Amino acid sequence: MSQLGISGTIPVLLEMVGTTEEEVIGEMIRSLRGRAEVRDAGVFELSVLERQKVHPPLLGNGVALPHARTAAVTEMVLVIGKCPTPVAFGPEQIPVKLVFLYGVPAPCISEYLASVARLTGFLRQPGCLDRLLMTADEASFRALLP
Repeated sequence: MSQLGISGTIPVLLEMVGTTEEEVIGEMIRSLRGRAEVRDAGVFELSVLERQKVHPPLLGNGVALPHARTAAVTEMVLVIGKCPTPVAFGPEQIPVKLVFLYGVPAPCISEYLASVARLTGFLRQPGCLDRLLMTADEASFRALLP
């Protein structure tokens, strides 16, 4: 289990092709298809998109944290995506370059909150975000993660 509280491999998509918030979220969730933790990728995607309409979680500095609390996943899952060209997120159309998408089953709320706290602490470290955004290969990107 990683320090972010995720068991198994965290997909890292370094060259996202989506050009809208919805396309990026769909692309990220499709990377989880076939995984045992994901009962229903379609329901998961709809849950995330609905949550985005209510209050899209944006950290600033080009980072978004879309998520959903849903029975469509049996364990907490995380997908990380890097957008080569910023993608507008939320009603204010904030440009986003780095996306951390979570799927959270109801029993894992406290684990999710702990994971997000560790992640945001990590991202606030000086130069951290720049290093992640400048990394071109998956191994180097993963080596930077907590």
